[in-house]
Amino acid sequence: MPDNPVYYFARIVPNYRVPVLEALNRRLGGRLVVCSGQSPDSSSLRYLVSETEPSYEEVRLRNWWFWGETFHAQPFRFVFRDFGSPAVVLAEESPRSITLPFLLRYAGRHGAGRVLWGHFSSINRSFDPTNNVRDRYRMELARRVEACACYTSGVADMLRPYIAVEKLFVARNTLDLAPMMAQHEELRAEGRESVRRRLSIPARSRVLVYLGRLIPEKGVDLLLEAYRKLSADSQVVLLVVGDGPERARMESETRRQGLDDVRYLGALFGQDAAPFLFSSDVMVVPGYLGLVINHAFAFGLPVVSMRNPIGTGGHSPEVEYLESGETGVLCDGVTVDDLVRGIKSVLNDRPRYSANAYAYARAHLTLEQMVDGLHAAILHAGGD
Repeated sequence: MPDNPVYYFARIVPNYRVPVLEALNRRLGGRLVVCSGQSPDSSSLRYLVSETEPSYEEVRLRNWWFWGETFHAQPFRFVFRDFGSPAVVLAEESPRSITLPFLLRYAGRHGAGRVLWGHFSSINRSFDPTNNVRDRYRMELARRVEACACYTSGVADMLRPYIAVEKLFVARNTLDLAPMMAQHEELRAEGRESVRRRLSIPARSRVLVYLGRLIPEKGVDLLLEAYRKLSADSQVVLLVVGDGPERARMESETRRQGLDDVRYLGALFGQDAAPFLFSSDVMVVPGYLGLVINHAFAFGLPVVSMRNPIGTGGHSPEVEYLESGETGVLCDGVTVDDLVRGIKSVLNDRPRYSANAYAYARAHLTLEQMVDGLHAAILHAGGD
């Protein structure tokens, strides 16, 4: 592959993506140029956008959003003009981007290899390229490019009937878990009782934690219902780590019901979040799951959710990491009682679940494995 730059085009770059892109940039010898814009001011995604200065070259694009966040467009030609013809264009796989097919065609005309990176399906419905026009469109774009970097092995398996197997690469989607695991070990040395004491969490209480955006699709109403039931006959604390449009309503409902030990901590990252996660017994997310699984496992936290999540048709591909009965529980059914049973089953066998979750993260969710997959896809697309 020539020494030309490698462009990555995305709608936004959330804070958790920065370490991945920095590691990829190192693997590429400093040739990565990341091209992205900002989320709409009204979007819950704005809480995820990084304000840090990355080590890679960064180009700010103007984003145009239509009908809320339904469709998206951004300029791209000036990047080719200012930085030269790329060896490869790596692009976020999104049917919402109305400029994506034009970017891919433009890159091809400039002799660049092309890689689509994503999960190639929707969490709101079953994958069906035969009958669903959006899925058919996604497969048409995937067939045009030289490589597809899939979030999980399951995604690659899903694409095999439609995409040539030599184009499929797995870049197992994860976070940079190394700092989290280091924090976990430091907190273990301090001891859970000591950490809980400085956080004013009762030593003998059961502690549930929710981590993520506070949006309806995350099942936040069911979360409060489950807490109310669990706290009726035992001492339970619920830590809510995250922010979003549902926060004010949730806080109001918490006050109305007199739920005394629900603590809204806001959006916390890195070392700020670590002691709260370490102090918890189980992570509970009734709605759709994604990278929150990785975050939980880095702290030895088993995860409980619904097999058919509240508010969406399914989970993000990372749900493959949750082996129900081993690293957490996916509850059958749709009621709060189903969720409560799942939480209790984990609490009653927490040491085993915790050890399994931590071991899975160490073995399967490293940043290096993800970058290996992305790098392999880029090399293939570039002709190596």
